[in-house]
Amino acid sequence: MIKKILHTFLTKIVSSIIGFLTIILISQSIGAEGKGEQSIFLFNIVILMLFATLIGNSTLIYLTPRHKFSDLFFPAITWIILSISALFLVFIFLPNILVLYPLELFIIAFLASITEVNTFVLIGKEKVRQANNLKLSSQLISILFLFSLFLFDRFDNSYVYVISLLVGYSISLFFGIYLLRDEYRNLKLPILKDFLQMLKKLFRLGAIKQVGSISQQMNARLSFYLIAFYCGNKALGVFSNGISISEAVLMFGVSLALVQYSKLSNIEDEVYAKRISVLMTKVNIIFTVLALVFFSFLSKEVYVFLFGQEFADIRQVIQILSVGILLLSISSTFTQHFASKGNFTIATSASLVGLISTGVFGFWLVPIYGIWGAAITTVISYSVSFSVEYYYFKKWTNTRFSDFLISKQDIKEFSSLVKGLIK
Repeated sequence: MIKKILHTFLTKIVSSIIGFLTIILISQSIGAEGKGEQSIFLFNIVILMLFATLIGNSTLIYLTPRHKFSDLFFPAITWIILSISALFLVFIFLPNILVLYPLELFIIAFLASITEVNTFVLIGKEKVRQANNLKLSSQLISILFLFSLFLFDRFDNSYVYVISLLVGYSISLFFGIYLLRDEYRNLKLPILKDFLQMLKKLFRLGAIKQVGSISQQMNARLSFYLIAFYCGNKALGVFSNGISISEAVLMFGVSLALVQYSKLSNIEDEVYAKRISVLMTKVNIIFTVLALVFFSFLSKEVYVFLFGQEFADIRQVIQILSVGILLLSISSTFTQHFASKGNFTIATSASLVGLISTGVFGFWLVPIYGIWGAAITTVISYSVSFSVEYYYFKKWTNTRFSDFLISKQDIKEFSSLVKGLIK
């Protein structure tokens, strides 16, 4: 198991590095205005994919060993086509500044959604390495495409980035089909009754979890729409880089949460489960604080060197976001504690409450204070979501605030836990 966890962790690291290099390449090539256009385009893809995979999400991991590929694929692909078609009719009525290149947007979302389905099926077949490679392929191809055009001085507008995604996701789609070639070769249309039953089952198992993911993404990125609408894409470019760097800090917490979930899923003792979650929270806090301090006090000249003169305000954005990012990172350990017990409702509720606060404060603060108002809104939203999860974690586990103070015993227990997972 540890090999799969390590491979997944390394894949996340490589993915983050590619993402960071892409940010630098875009910022240096087309400036803050172009970076803002790229940010809103990419966020629209994420939102479309979340709706398109409402029934073709991680529940496929659970169902793949229990059902034929055909039984899962046809309901998933049908929903992808119907949902993307319906959302296209909605998106075309939105302001142009919020929906750039609509035709390309929906083609990419379609390709990416099928790739997502292929990825989850591979994980369900315990082909984790292949799934990780598939997930990484579109990013790798995209940045290679961008870099080649950058070398020939042809990367001069945001549409070049859009083309890179089309190329990347097209190739990753065929790569996914190749990895699942036996399954695709034996595809058979299910009878209507079985099709509808599976559609209902996929919706029942995946909808609540996906609603939580949608609200979480909107919670984190609704400010993108507000900044683009009220302040323009140039301001959005600066803010998006600041929030991307801040959220990169969460990578450690997310990886730690994977270890936590794998451990808690096999524990019946509630007292011991609580102890593990509290311990993981402490470790998470230490690493997150250290990373946030590093990025918050990194010289402004470093950010200018990496991204360009237009991005001089990134450090202030990161400094404002730091408290919210810390609370969001801590929340990830609470989320995994609830998930290991089969409860996804609390995390979803926390995200929805946070989304409401984003709407309330965002429409008030962003028009007045621009990206600073967006940063403050994000902190408020993350703080509200954290408060909900912290309240229920205390209620479930009877935890006191003093339990989160770090002791020497915690270091010993964490070392023992890691050794146990390696074995």
